[in-house]
Amino acid sequence: MRNISTIFLSIAMPLALLMTASCVSRSIPTSSTISQASSNSVQESQVSDINSKLLTHSSNSTNIETDYLIGPSDLIEVKVLESEKLATTERVNANGYINLSLIDNVQVSGLTPIRAEEKIEMLLKDGGYINNPHVSIFVLERKSNTVSVLGYVNEPGNYELIGKVTLLDALAFAKGLDKEAGTTVYIARETGKRQENIVVDLDDLFEKTGPFDQVNPVISSGDKIYVPESSHVFIDGAVGRPGSYPIDGGETTLSQAIAMAGGLSSYADGGDVSLIRYMDGRKEVVTVDLDSIREGATQDPTLNEKDAIVVGTSGFKSFFYGLSINAFGFGGGYRPSSR
Repeated sequence: MRNISTIFLSIAMPLALLMTASCVSRSIPTSSTISQASSNSVQESQVSDINSKLLTHSSNSTNIETDYLIGPSDLIEVKVLESEKLATTERVNANGYINLSLIDNVQVSGLTPIRAEEKIEMLLKDGGYINNPHVSIFVLERKSNTVSVLGYVNEPGNYELIGKVTLLDALAFAKGLDKEAGTTVYIARETGKRQENIVVDLDDLFEKTGPFDQVNPVISSGDKIYVPESSHVFIDGAVGRPGSYPIDGGETTLSQAIAMAGGLSSYADGGDVSLIRYMDGRKEVVTVDLDSIREGATQDPTLNEKDAIVVGTSGFKSFFYGLSINAFGFGGGYRPSSR
């Protein structure tokens, strides 16, 4: 019996010590864990600081009906005090017109409700219909004049543009940056048949010494704002999957990043690749030839956080395939895969 007890203790004691050691080792943070926690803490502190500045510098305080600009697809109610028969509810057509009794088509797009009232009053008076008309307009549904704020913000979505709205105003509409957000913001803008890509470094923006309204871009109707995740680069244009991708700073190359984004599309121009980056607070755009990189004639540049890559399209190929590129992948409803 004593031998059995001795054997049991000789087995149980080492097991108990092993389990205790395992528990202790799990509770002791490693250097990599401490480093990661420290990095996350710095990132969250940086985002918190930017969000505080957003509240300070957000200037949009004109959220009133009189500053709204009527646009296509808006539904408006028109009333004429002197004649109930002229009252109507009309949706603004694609060209910005509404159809009214007596004066037919009236262009109201781009006008505030007050200016539209004055215009209709003038047309009724000049047409000899009413000597001193009093017109009132109320916007029942607003379908135009919106901006999309997407990516790593607290409340992504579409927001109305009422009065003058800046980039910081739009980010404030979305309740600021998410804790995992980077500090580079991308704006996709349609200008006629062209697409304009605007890159804004928020850290650099807050440090500008010039007039703040000159470095804080004014947002236009239809703009799409995207905030990527920290430690990511953004890849746009003629690639398989435009979007935000993680990089290993100083290790990931441009061609590797394009491969992560699904490679070049069939209508891409490998000789027209733009690498957009910030160097000492200045934006630098470098044109890269992927074909030259593949042949070993040109060095494959390594990427840094906040870099952006835009792959151009071949005019002939784009025409041939009848395709169009959606700036920053917003048209496809891109969302970060980790969210």
